[in-house]
Amino acid sequence: MKKILLLTDFSEASHNALAFARSFFSDSVVNFHLLCANSLEPAISPANVAQTTRMNYASQLQHIITELHREATNDWHTYRSSSRPGKPLNVVEQAITEEAYDFVVIGPQPNETNELFGNSAIDLIRQLKANVLVVPGNSEPRLIRRIVLAADFANLKNSKLLEPVKDLVSLKGATLTLLTIDTPNKAVINVEQEAHIRQFLLPIIPNVARLQSPTAKQGIDAFLTANLVDLLVTIPAGNARTELSTSSRNTRSKSFAPAVPLLTLYDDDTNDRPKPVD
Repeated sequence: MKKILLLTDFSEASHNALAFARSFFSDSVVNFHLLCANSLEPAISPANVAQTTRMNYASQLQHIITELHREATNDWHTYRSSSRPGKPLNVVEQAITEEAYDFVVIGPQPNETNELFGNSAIDLIRQLKANVLVVPGNSEPRLIRRIVLAADFANLKNSKLLEPVKDLVSLKGATLTLLTIDTPNKAVINVEQEAHIRQFLLPIIPNVARLQSPTAKQGIDAFLTANLVDLLVTIPAGNARTELSTSSRNTRSKSFAPAVPLLTLYDDDTNDRPKPVD
């Protein structure tokens, strides 16, 4: 059974992310945990205001859960919810520390800059030790037929990070394209590393695409403009998290809205690359 942590602020974008996630995981047994962060600080909020807010959030969450149960056509998906006080990013980090989740799902809002649902979806990708599925507000539930994995394959230390992609491709009967963006001074993948990745992906035989571009983000954007893609997957690590997520980490006024549903895989820095033989 998969465990999915879905972040909600009761907005249309959050409802859309939930609908997309239910469709995305329709072929899997899943427990969805809807989490709402109450950012009112007890130290500065009157007790009655904080209590009213908690009750309001709990009521809205219960209403959503009731509707989900009413709409259920099978017992593959189960639902639970919770509302926790604290700063949103801290609440989410605490939740994934207390319980292991396969994916965290968020629907960022266009033109919104609050801590979780505006451009700080970028912060989730940078900071969370979890796989994060970011659902754009215009993404409707769909069949996932074309998956593109954009990564620095020359520096991929652990092919096992690709396990979620392999599972999705197999489960959905999708095609997989390995996208390499050749940026200036980028390392070239060696033969052993490429063979190791291909061996891990078997029996999937991926397509391969290469583009030259000044930056990884510009190259990915160009590929998405020219090709139909149902799901983009990246493995952001270090500075690459910033480059793949946004063109400017200092542009705090802009919300993060990827062109297509985006799955970022958490890199725990483990290494399974073949060692050279002396």
